[in-house]
Amino acid sequence: MSDPHPATLLDLLNISSLPAQPWKNGGGTTHEIRCSPKNSDYEHFDWRISLAQVHTSGDFSRFPGIDRHIMLIKGDNMQLTHHDHIHVLHPFQPYAFAGEDRVACVLPLGPTQDLNLMLRRGRAQGSLQAWQGRNAPMTLAAGTHFLYAPQGGYQLQSDIHRWTLNTGQALTGSTSAPLSLQLQAEHADAPLVYAYIAPTE
Repeated sequence: MSDPHPATLLDLLNISSLPAQPWKNGGGTTHEIRCSPKNSDYEHFDWRISLAQVHTSGDFSRFPGIDRHIMLIKGDNMQLTHHDHIHVLHPFQPYAFAGEDRVACVLPLGPTQDLNLMLRRGRAQGSLQAWQGRNAPMTLAAGTHFLYAPQGGYQLQSDIHRWTLNTGQALTGSTSAPLSLQLQAEHADAPLVYAYIAPTE
């Protein structure tokens, strides 16, 4: 019989409070949100969630053995050159690619900010997605979660917990079993970004 109240370790985080650090290739700055193992460097993490500031066009850092997911958070678009093809990254639409691939970006409309989920192949699996103005239930599978409200708040309610996400805040942590949440957006255009990392077997 399943536990009606699974262990839930989810905490609020103010994204603006995170310290900046240089990209792996030194071409910009990023804010590490979470990584595992904790305090791992660029060569040794199993998974990593970060928010990068992109001020100029240029090459992405190379991460051999890493599956990368990127999502534009601020800015109107970013043009990626990947496998000699142009992919236009629009806000809140994830794009996945291999970390060893050569990828470069052009910023036709100025600086941007993007969320990155990095997963070491064979050691971590996960996904990145977003909704707009979501007012509906969702179920969090067992694992690690990151729910981020970059442009408008959200109310999140479980059977025994209630969280308020203000603009710029995230709810992050882990659950030991599936957890049902009711979501309520502050307004119809409020995006909710969700990154998930499956538990390690």
